[in-house]
Order: sequence, then structure tokens, then C-alpha cells
Amino acid sequence: MLKNIDPADKSIRPYKAHKNFTLTNNDSGSGHFVLRAISGSTFNFVSSSAASQSLGNYIATSSKFEYGTYYDIPNYFMVKNVYYENDEPYRTYGKHLRNKRELHSSAKVFSIPRELFGEEVKPGSVELEVTTGGVTYDLRDDSDGNIFDFAYSSSFAAYKSSSFDRTQGIDSNGSGSQVGNIIYQHGILVITDTGSLVNAGARLSGTGTIYDGHNLKYKSTRTIYEHEYLVSIQPNQYNLTINKSTTSELSGSISIAEDSVDIHRFFPPGDQPSGEGTGSFKQFYNATGDYQSFVTHSEFQPYMTQVGLYNDKNELLAVGKLAKPIKISNNTNTNVIIRFDI
Repeated sequence: MLKNIDPADKSIRPYKAHKNFTLTNNDSGSGHFVLRAISGSTFNFVSSSAASQSLGNYIATSSKFEYGTYYDIPNYFMVKNVYYENDEPYRTYGKHLRNKRELHSSAKVFSIPRELFGEEVKPGSVELEVTTGGVTYDLRDDSDGNIFDFAYSSSFAAYKSSSFDRTQGIDSNGSGSQVGNIIYQHGILVITDTGSLVNAGARLSGTGTIYDGHNLKYKSTRTIYEHEYLVSIQPNQYNLTINKSTTSELSGSISIAEDSVDIHRFFPPGDQPSGEGTGSFKQFYNATGDYQSFVTHSEFQPYMTQVGLYNDKNELLAVGKLAKPIKISNNTNTNVIIRFDI
């Protein structure tokens, strides 16, 4: 018993789902790294003597790290070329008018693996607590890709509202509580020395930095698609049952424990012992398309327990199960709405 669903009764609605994550400096095994990025000359660059970090699991058989070795100078130019090379928004990835980009001679790069942020880090959800030299800094994002020291949030607001004009700040440095940027679509946080009022950027990014650890909180983003199907059953449709126990001479066999109570309930009408326990069974119940007489009565109304969704090849794709059986009406439409997320 199959019927086509009217295209007007189908809908697919996307919505953004967000999940909270917390990463620390102990989560490098998941691909979350903190990398040094130091400006310098690439002339006659020699990897064997260059400053670097080896992160991941060391594989003794190959004498290599599972995730790799990252060099300070190439790290710097990778960040600079992709995110800071030009001030024009159309020439620098992710930049826009409310996003201030400044990269100084050194930076700390916090990377979040794609598996842990999805499509992007949710703007406005980032809280980064970093401890360096015994001092803990509370750094936040402003939903526009700027990272600032939360202790100087009012200074940053004044700086940002003046279109990042340093002459409009609190003192000669402007309201430079901005300490870096976040690239939401790449899961990259860059903390750099911005010449700010506070020392967070300078202390975190410098070559001689004492880095004690961090705690990074954020929300991931993923698009979920909600599928909705309206199944409308007209009067006198689907008013037959497919329960095998209602057919005559049902085939198959059944085992009942000896001395079972109400044994007559397990068999089709007319073939079971009576309620008093007397009578006889047929040895076989052959399959047939004939139904018991009560099934064909005009007042017979079966109960619906589940609805299956099939593709054009009659392959079952999904099953919607009702909380309780519902009687199918012979007088009015019976409508079932099926929703599921992908």
C-alpha cells in the first residue's frame, strides 16, 4: 500500500546548530596546536638548524612525528600571506571593514581542527584564557574577527567605533586592547603584539615568551537540514490491515510453553482451542490472500503504528513510528507529519 507524496507537502529547511567545545594546551592529540610564528629571513633557510616545534605522536620506526614539524619563520609567512598581506578586504581572506588586521614581528597561532568546529567557529563565542609569566589574560572575540583583552573592553569599543583610529583612543597608543584576530572559517586564532595599552599580545607572541597554558572555549557551527513530509490519508484509504494473523489458513508455526495461560490468544479465530482449553490445531497454516470475515466488514478500522518513506525504486529509507496506535478514520482525512534531521 504505497502512495506518492505531493511535492507541495515536502519541505527541507536548513538551520545552524552550535555545540560548545573547550580545548586546552593538553589537547594536541586532537590536532589542536599552538604554534610560534616569528618574522625572519628565508634566505638560505636550513630546516635542520631553524627554530621549530615538533607536535603529535613520535613514530620511532620512521623517526618522524605523526602530525609533523612546524618552523617558526615559515609559520609567520604563511599567516602573513594569507591573512595580513594586504589591507584591502578583497585581497585578504576573511577581512571586512569592521575587522582590523595588524601583524607584528611575532605571533602565537592557535589552530582548531576542522572536525571540532565544523563549518566555522561561531562569531562571538570565543573565550581564550591564557596564562603567561604567571599572569592570566581573558581574551574574547567581538563577532567581527577581532580578539581583544576583556579587561579593556570599553577601550576596545571606543577604538572600534572610531573605525580603528588610534588618534581617538584613550592615550597615545589608541585603545589598543586588540591583541589579534580569529579566522572563523579556518579555526585560526592569531595573537600578536599590536602595540597596545595592555601587554597580552606582546607577552604571548614574543620570542622569549613564558607560555604556561591556555583554556579555549568556543562554539562550533554546522548546518542541519530538517526534512518534513506531510502524509495525508484520505477516507477509505489504507483501511486494510497487513497483519498476517487476520488471514485465513495462515502459514507458519508457533511454539507455546506447556501449561501457558490463555493459549487461545496466540492463534487465528476458528483454529485455536476454545477459551476453556479444548479444541484442536491444524498441522499447517498455508499462506492465502483471504482475510477473516471480520476484516472485510464495513465498520472495520485498522490502527496505524508506523509510516515508511520510500524512494522511486521502492527502497525503504526511513520509518516514522507513532507514540501510540492511531485509528484510521473512514470519514475524515488522517494527516501524519514526519520530521527528521540530516
